[in-house]
Amino acid sequence: MARRPQTEEQYNAKRQQIIAAAIRVFAQRGFHATKIEHIAEAAGIGKGTIYEYFSSKDELFLAVYDYWMDSYEAAMQQAAEKHADDPLATADALIETAIAFYQEHAAYAPILLEFWAHALRSDNPHCLERIRKMKQVLGEIGARTARQLIAKGLFTQVDVESFAQLELGISDGIFLHWVLDGQQYSLRDAYRFRQAVIGAGLMRPTLRTLLKRKVTKRLKEGYLHSTQQSKS
Repeated sequence: MARRPQTEEQYNAKRQQIIAAAIRVFAQRGFHATKIEHIAEAAGIGKGTIYEYFSSKDELFLAVYDYWMDSYEAAMQQAAEKHADDPLATADALIETAIAFYQEHAAYAPILLEFWAHALRSDNPHCLERIRKMKQVLGEIGARTARQLIAKGLFTQVDVESFAQLELGISDGIFLHWVLDGQQYSLRDAYRFRQAVIGAGLMRPTLRTLLKRKVTKRLKEGYLHSTQQSKS
């Protein structure tokens, strides 16, 4: 077995080299068809070297997702902190950060989708735990921004936790449709349209008045805290 590099910097550089190669191979072949030797060949190293850094293909696959999500979470936190006193600017910055991330990783969309499926099938609980951690971090940022908007009178009363989680789902959905549609339109325009729809609403004044009480109740209650499915 080859020796581990002498310095932490060398170790981290080699580990990142393996992750970068794994991203390319997983995207091309898919998780199940990929073998460690494929990744070793792409990285220009021996198969045994990979096992100095990752005990299995599953661990390496998770490391790819960890690498992406750690970077994404850090960027979102930075965007929120930069505009902490201006919730409208924060909302815009968060959207721009999401757009930049999805555009950068558009070619690797199959890995993101496959990781979600793998997390549901895997016996390794860390896979789902990592996804839930990401959702929690981003949900907290979104909920905090929504509270600030409400406090400034810019947002109607709404259950902020439900709103933040729904926003996460919408964001992922927009990205998925954009990829499936062959990236034929601007991802930024799609996100901005979503923002406009949420901001302006779809109801005309007559319908808004008619449904005001019901809509207000649903917005305040959200859906995360319900104990049974609504029958209405």
